[in-house]
Amino acid sequence: MRSSSDPVRPAVRATCLIAAAVALAGCGSGSGSTDPAASAPATSVAPQPGAFVGECGSLTDAEVYERAGISGLAPVSRNGIKCRWEAGPERYVMFTWYRGSPIDRERSVAKGIGHEVHDLEIAGHRGFSSQNVGFCEVALATGSDFVHWLVRYGSGATPADPCAAPTALGELTLEKAK
Repeated sequence: MRSSSDPVRPAVRATCLIAAAVALAGCGSGSGSTDPAASAPATSVAPQPGAFVGECGSLTDAEVYERAGISGLAPVSRNGIKCRWEAGPERYVMFTWYRGSPIDRERSVAKGIGHEVHDLEIAGHRGFSSQNVGFCEVALATGSDFVHWLVRYGSGATPADPCAAPTALGELTLEKAK
């Protein structure tokens, strides 16, 4: 056992103090900046809620039938965020209200699966249309939300402009939004 007068003990203490000081210095911001604004946390802007859209995009069944141009449509599901009308297994119209979801993610998905995607703006709301064989979908942003209309025509029954119907449905939804 060493005595308290041993010369090794002060050297060990000094080494420990230096190591602790170096470790604590490493916990700093490391930016080297003395500007307090540079080390302040970034503030995020809260997403702005979109316009209120009623059930089924605030559209009646008759308005959907008239704009969709598909005979024999009948409602099969409806709730506050999603509605669907069908005329057989291949032909249908679907409305979806995406709350707090980024529209650009939906656009990326459409591009990623090979759909033809075009920018769109209706009444100051940016969006896009996406189409492939037998269908077209239209998505329109409203604040941090977006509304989405999809019309699937089925095989052999696609009109010359397959995006005319979902665009008309989207326009009417935006007109009725509060």
